[in-house]
Amino acid sequence: MMVRTLERLQHVYASEGIRGVGRRLARRFHATTVTSGTAEPESKLALDAGDYWTESSDDEFIRDQSHWLGHGRYSDERVWRSIGQSHRRLVETACQLAERKEPIRHMLEWGPGGGANAVAFTDQLETFTGVDISQPNLQQCGRQLIAEGFGGFHPIVIEPDAPEHVLEACRQPIDLFLCTAVYQHFPGKQYGERVTRLAAQLLDTNGVALIQTRYDDGTRKYSAKTNNYRAHASYFTSYAIDEFWAIASDAGLEPLAVRLNTKVKYAYYLLKNRAGTN
Repeated sequence: MMVRTLERLQHVYASEGIRGVGRRLARRFHATTVTSGTAEPESKLALDAGDYWTESSDDEFIRDQSHWLGHGRYSDERVWRSIGQSHRRLVETACQLAERKEPIRHMLEWGPGGGANAVAFTDQLETFTGVDISQPNLQQCGRQLIAEGFGGFHPIVIEPDAPEHVLEACRQPIDLFLCTAVYQHFPGKQYGERVTRLAAQLLDTNGVALIQTRYDDGTRKYSAKTNNYRAHASYFTSYAIDEFWAIASDAGLEPLAVRLNTKVKYAYYLLKNRAGTN
């Protein structure tokens, strides 16, 4: 009975030409049918995440979550561009703290979404590598970079459950590893640890990183989840602030500072490759 009702919901909204709305209602309906206490394997959650974010191909809500220009909150281009501008300022602070004087020429962003961060750095870059589990998001990022007149885009689509494959696909060491508004969507805390280790491996000796996580403030909303990815995608993974500081350090990164946005429970970690520490 539940399955038939779910299928009927999807059919009705798709037939009305608002498939994205239908999917959101279907996701909410599905969330009520899953037992809340049963943890699912990270490998399954990763595949669920891949399915979810690939729906940015035609789902307005997920396009908004992925920061596509002209969609949802980002109908105003000034708001869209402000994302990358604010993160660039944080990267500049990280470079100062790391005493890095060389310009950023080779950048990798994990989860570039609609390209809001990418376009803020193109004036100084030779290459921009975008790593994502969503082909539609990479395509959208590429369109924005083309619109900026930038030709050094290297997209890398990875299998959701195999992030380590990026090591084979990345062409060279990078000066900057950037990942914002992504860690909270990872399919588990261990997955985030894996990506953090990859960041350290991908960085050049004097490379810097900006990683933003959602921090756990002790409430249910911002606690880490272990099942039903679709129902919790926006708040799936979080870390205590000192917990992620230690994760980054253990991965081979040296934390330089952390900045908090308490309104949305964002922690921005300014880091450098420990291999470059004298």
